[in-house]
Amino acid sequence: MTAELQTYVALGVVSLAVLYLIRTAQKKRNQPGCGGDCGAVSPEVKKLQARLKR
Repeated sequence: MTAELQTYVALGVVSLAVLYLIRTAQKKRNQPGCGGDCGAVSPEVKKLQARLKR
């Protein structure tokens, strides 16, 4: 493998890794709420939500 080809392959791998990290960070940031484990919701409200789902 020539040095020039190695350079292009390395740049490709690094750019894919950067794109993956950016995409993952954006997905985490766009999720609304607290993921279901939120301390702001009281136990009474959780019980009411469970009853309403039934």
